[in-house]
This record gives sequence, C-alpha cells and structure tokens, in this order.
Amino acid sequence: METYERSASNHTARPSRRRASLACDTCRRQKEKCEGGPPCWRCQRLGRPCTVRGSVLSRRYYSGGVHSQDSSPRVEGLERIVRHFLGNVSLDEENVGRIVERLEGTMQGGAPNVDEPFDVQFVSKDIAHYSGEFSHWNFSQKLRRKIGQIERFREYWRPTQLQSSIHLVSQAMNHLPPRPITEFLIDMFFKYAAVNVFYMERSWVHERVERCYAASTEYTLSDIPWVCSLFAVLAVGTQVAHMEEGQEVNEDLNLCSEDSVGLSLYHIACRLVPDVLLVASHESVQAFLLLALYALPLSTGGLSYSYLGIAVKMAIQNGMHRKYVGECDPRIIETRNRVFWTACTLDKRISIFHGRPASIAKSDISTDLPSDALSFSSPNYANMMAYIKLSSWLGEVSETLTLLRNCAKSFIPEYLDRLIQLRMQIAQWWVSLPSTNECRDTTPASSLFRQNSHLKMTYLLIYVYMGRPFMFASDWTDSPVENPDSDPRALLVQGCVKSALKILDILHSLSTNTGLCRASYTEFSSCRAALLVILAERLNSRKLHRFQDELTRGMAMIRRMTGGSSSESEISYLQSLDAAIRQSSLAANEADSNRHTSQDEPSAYAQFKHWTHAMKQDTYPGGITDLELSSFSPLSFLNSEPRLGEGSEVQGLLNTWPSDGFALDPNVFSPFQSG
Repeated sequence: METYERSASNHTARPSRRRASLACDTCRRQKEKCEGGPPCWRCQRLGRPCTVRGSVLSRRYYSGGVHSQDSSPRVEGLERIVRHFLGNVSLDEENVGRIVERLEGTMQGGAPNVDEPFDVQFVSKDIAHYSGEFSHWNFSQKLRRKIGQIERFREYWRPTQLQSSIHLVSQAMNHLPPRPITEFLIDMFFKYAAVNVFYMERSWVHERVERCYAASTEYTLSDIPWVCSLFAVLAVGTQVAHMEEGQEVNEDLNLCSEDSVGLSLYHIACRLVPDVLLVASHESVQAFLLLALYALPLSTGGLSYSYLGIAVKMAIQNGMHRKYVGECDPRIIETRNRVFWTACTLDKRISIFHGRPASIAKSDISTDLPSDALSFSSPNYANMMAYIKLSSWLGEVSETLTLLRNCAKSFIPEYLDRLIQLRMQIAQWWVSLPSTNECRDTTPASSLFRQNSHLKMTYLLIYVYMGRPFMFASDWTDSPVENPDSDPRALLVQGCVKSALKILDILHSLSTNTGLCRASYTEFSSCRAALLVILAERLNSRKLHRFQDELTRGMAMIRRMTGGSSSESEISYLQSLDAAIRQSSLAANEADSNRHTSQDEPSAYAQFKHWTHAMKQDTYPGGITDLELSSFSPLSFLNSEPRLGEGSEVQGLLNTWPSDGFALDPNVFSPFQSG
C-alpha cells in the first residue's frame, strides 16, 4: 500500500509512478493504466470516484495512522480465514491478485439458474421419501411440472414384492417373555442403557407392549420395524439387568445366565432385519440403533459400526437430515429429529475413535436440533443436548488434528494455537452448563448421578483425544520449538494425563455407589482410553511406580466390565502393554544404574591412596609421624606394636576392592595379620 502525504497547500504529491497489481474499476472501464492507491492517483487527479469491486475508496480512510496500526491483526485474521477455506495456499501479492481476478470473473459471469430444491415427501405417517438436489427424481419432477397435466401413474416407493410373509411377525411374538419379565427388561433399558441419548419414548414402547399381549392383535408388514425394536430393547435389557443386583457380580461375567437369553432375543430381532430394511421408516432407523447398542460391547468397530452406518443411511433415505417445512404432526417431526441426532452423534463418535470417516458430512445437515417438548420425558433434555454438543466439539478437534497432521511445517504453530483455542472454548462452554442436578452435578446424591458421570467422562475424553497424539515426542521431532516449557503440545499432554486420572476417579465413584455396567460403551471405552494414556506416561517417564495405584485400580475396574470377546481382547492387550513397559523400564533402570556405577567408581590408584590413608589413621592415631618406614618390612610382623590390617576401614576397603581392577591377592596382608 502506498503512503500519500498531504502538503501545506493541501495538494496531493504524486508518488513514483508504477503500475498497480490490481487495477481499480474506474481505470479498468476507461482502459487506462491504474497507478495504485487506494484511491489511485489518476482518479484523484481527475476528481473522479475510485472504486474496487463496487466499493468506493476514500483517501481519508486509508491515509490515517490508526488503520496502519490496526491492520496487522486484521490481516492476520483474514489470512487464517482464507487458509481455513482454501487450504495452505500462498498469500503473496501475486497469488492474491490471481485469486481476486478469478473471483471477479465469476461474479461478472453471474450465477446460473439452478433451482434444484430437495424434496421430502411423506408416504405414510412413519415413512418418507427423500430426493436430494440434482437427483434423477428431482429432474423428472421438474420435467413433469413443465409438461403440466399428465395421466396419473403408479408411484413406486418401496420394493414390497421382496417382503417376507406376515407370519414371520407372529412367529417372533411366540418367543416374547412373560409380561412381567418384559416390563422388567424395558425398565432396565431406560434406567441403565438409554443414558443421555434418545432411542424411543417410554410411552411409545408401552403402547406396543399392550398390542403384543392383546389377544386380538393383527400385524401388518409395516409393524416389522417396531417389533424388531422391541426385541432389541429386551436383548439390551438383559445386558444391564445385573445392575439391579446392587453389588458387584462375582460370577464369571462371560458366562452369565442372562447372556444366553439376550442372545436368543437378539437373534429373533435379526431375523426381521431384511424386512426392516425394506420398510425403511424412521422406526427402521430406531431398530438399527438398538441393534448397534446391543453390539457395542461385543463388536464396537465391526458389527455396531455397520449398524450405525445403516441407521444413518436409512435416516438420509427418509430425509431426516433435512429440515421439513411441510405440514406434519409435530410429534412425528420431533421424533424424527431426535432419532436422527442420536444416529448421527453415535456414528460420529465411533467413527472418530476408530479413525474412520463419518457417514454424513456436517454441511449436509439442516434439520433442527431436538426441542424441549413436554411430551417427551426421556432422556433429560439438558443432558441430551450437552451430549450432542460434546460430539460436535469432538468432531472439530478431529478435523483440526487432521489438518495439523497433513499441513506444511510452517503452519504447525497455527493449528496448535487452534487446538489451544478449542480447548479453552470447550472448557468455557462446560462451565456454563447447569451444576445442580443436571449435567455437571456428579455427587452420588443427585438423581442424575449416572447420567452426569457419563456426560463428564464424555467431556474428559475430548481432552484425552486432543492430547494423545503428542505424548510421544519422537512423532514431532521435525517441528522443534524454542521454549519447550511454553510448547502447546506439552500443555495438551498435561491436560490429557489429568483427564485420564479424572476419568478413573469418576469410574471409581460409579463402582462404589451404583456399580459398573459391563454393557456400557461409555464406561468401558473411557476406562480403556485412560489406562492407555497412563501406560504411555509410564513409558515416557521410565518410572515403574508412576501412577501404579491408578493403574492397578483401573485394571481391576476394566476386568469387571468384560462383556464379550471384543472387550476381552482389549483387556489382554492392556495387560501385555503393561508387562512390556515394566520389562523395558526395568532394563532401562538397570542400564542407568550400571552407567552411574561405572561413572562414580574411583580408579584403582585412588582406591590405593584411600587405603594408605585409612591404614595410617586406623593403626596409628598419631598420624604419619608415628609410622616408621621399617613397618613395611617383611619382618615387621615380629614387632609387638599394633599390626597393620586390623582396622575396620582397611577391612572394609578390602571387601570393596574393584573386581575389574588389577588382581589383589587376599593373602597379601597375612604377614601383617599373623600374631
């Protein structure tokens, strides 16, 4: 930017003439050479307005010192915005001018007329058809509107010819448990499994149970999704039924009697899966969410991850990710919104923790967040919204870490600063949540003690995930810092370790007051993540006793949460890591000890000098003046005076004579010690 000085006569002094890198609109229209500004000198001389992309440039605005002082942080902020949206592009003057010209050409060309709205059309109360932008369906409907009135045609929404016989539902109903058992398992599901997440409304389940035990009930193919959901709820209820015991279960958790019953109920639900896919209603989404919940402790990254992916895709098929603006029952819309956010949130969390892409992009979601509707009683609304927000924060942290890993070395400090800012924003948001009864109240007396404890572990897991990549300094040796104490990575690692220790404290509180749930993914995954961080910290410090009590307590808790082959494998892996770290730490400590011993050990000559000094002091209290040279004679033992080699210091010196020095005959002092 050129600087213009105002003379005493209030005239503008013309600067050295040079062509501007970006011509103003006025000079471009007049096909004249623009000499830069802003405003440019030619426009000033001719007294005409100088505009750049439609904005009038004022000399007064640009010539003050205030702007030059404030421009630096403003420009830095704008550069960060550009890099966020365009990536790691060069922001030199030439490249910026090229980008601006390209944008200007796009603006002058005008945007094409692309009227391609998405369409959500309800086929029935529970089934909707979604047609996205630029789809075949949208184009065919556009063509239909252009033609006008055409003959009515048969609409084809679902492949009904592939559905099974209706007798499949009747056969499943024959395996329902007695009604008291069904009611008990449903209560267990809502009490211990549906924590901070919406799967379905309790009243909705009880209405379906009434139909199941009514003698005159007839079923249709559209009932298959909720029948599948009911059996999945009962199967999950068997997983958490042990929590009602009120004490730690002593029997082998892998051989619990309720496991076989739950597996049978799960298999019945699985037989209905093909027809659940064909119906493809929002109740189908609920069914797959519940199947994923049952599979979480058994196969988190496999079967459960696949179920969640199907749930999200089916929600998209029903247009649940888009805001619906038509006329529909508000309760149906709210149910759709809640079910979608549950599917999206769980899928995002599992995908991030397993290093996989999410099933739907954030930019494709326009549906409303759940509302605080009085007709919905579970889960607690504040906790549910906090859980959704925490998952959103986790997604932002994951995106930043990905950018950090793939960016050029010069941009590493910028992305580290962004992580620190995210850390501060998350902490400030967490403090703003309610601290009495809801969200942050983790006192055992709270009515939401378990829900709030799960929410806090979800919050702490973000810090664990944020700092974990920086725990091993060897991974970041290509980006050293001037002052390691002020390194953002050190701050992130400290927060990671502290959060891991807090997670173990929360789990210990749960174990003491309500017990640990072997089917809870939040409890098991939090404990596993915390233990891995502690093991990594022990490996870095090379101290065997560092966090030993916390590690022992954590391993004891995670063993009590073993609920399947997947968790068994995780525990075995943790034990192997601990054993390997112990072995490597012992070897390192032994090597350090040997190194220190060899460094601190005096030479043989120094030992000899010390021996002579000790011998004099020990045998002749008077010192060197009382010692005759003849005392070293081989015949000196005939002397009746005190003999050499009888002092305690000399004897101790003989015992500590270095074995790797010159050989020392143990009988060398025998003439002096003989009487």
